[in-house]
Amino acid sequence: MIDKRLSCVASFVRVGAVLADIGTDHAYLPVQLVQEGKVPRAIAADIGEGPAASARQHIREAGLSDRIEVRVCDGLHGVAAGEVSDVVIAGMGGETIVHIVSEAPWLKQKDIRLVLQPMTKSTELRRWLFANGFAILEERIVLDGRHIYCTMAAEYDGGEAPTDPLAPYVGALTPTADNRPYFEQQRTYLTQRIRGLRCGEKNDEAEALSAILAQLETFMNGGEDQ
Repeated sequence: MIDKRLSCVASFVRVGAVLADIGTDHAYLPVQLVQEGKVPRAIAADIGEGPAASARQHIREAGLSDRIEVRVCDGLHGVAAGEVSDVVIAGMGGETIVHIVSEAPWLKQKDIRLVLQPMTKSTELRRWLFANGFAILEERIVLDGRHIYCTMAAEYDGGEAPTDPLAPYVGALTPTADNRPYFEQQRTYLTQRIRGLRCGEKNDEAEALSAILAQLETFMNGGEDQ
């Protein structure tokens, strides 16, 4: 069985999709999805020979070697256009995810879904997606112990980036109680960043972030001013 974090990722994968799981490690996610019948087949990719060997063993033990293929490759370099419909990249930093996606131009198709779960830098990931024509369809926050995980489903639509400066900080999330821990984390980050900018006498940048912080606090309260 997969944990809460990966269960959230799995819920964003479409029924009947052909899956590429990038950074698959033990291939827990593709094995689960194929066993459930949610996806017919999958590619389990990892940059390391060690994780790939673990993935092959797990897949073999599950009797799914004919439906899940393991590939050793850097990001999506081992996956070609037209092979898959849903791409999962989870368990990595947001900047690493940006690097992987940016090196696979074939992802800019409206029938390709990205399911992304950044461990860090979620704001930077959203900013890149928006700037490169991707729309965020849905997001969900999962708490697992002390960890806060943000999972997003995105696809290319060629649209313009949102002009609201708050958008990269909240994405498609709504101001619910379940999402509040993530917003509080963002508030803490902004507060610390503003303090650092003011100490460095970068007052213009500090004021710009202060305006975003005020927007975030209003957003957290359901759009009502404090």
